[in-house]
Amino acid sequence: MDEVPTSVLSAERCHLGEGPTYDAATDTAWWFDIRERRLFEHRFAVGRTEIHALPNMASALARIDDARQLIVTDDGLYVRQVADGRLELFAALEADNPATRSNDSRVHPSGT
Repeated sequence: MDEVPTSVLSAERCHLGEGPTYDAATDTAWWFDIRERRLFEHRFAVGRTEIHALPNMASALARIDDARQLIVTDDGLYVRQVADGRLELFAALEADNPATRSNDSRVHPSGT
């Protein structure tokens, strides 16, 4: 069996790291620290990781297009503007029930 080269993308520790996603169009890895309400962005081309603060606990991300992402949070689905991180509620998810939140998700292989 061939070994696959691996490396740590960020020395920053997550309390609950989830939702790893790779965007081939931008050669970027994305993941969340759910409990700390952070979104990690690692751009392979420059070898740099940025951490974005979020107002909610988020667990999944899907690319909409070059400018937008869909973020799944504890209270709803949000459209995130990649350029400035602005979030706009797309649909509430059991916002009246604080005992529940999103957990797992999946994006179709086509990215849609």
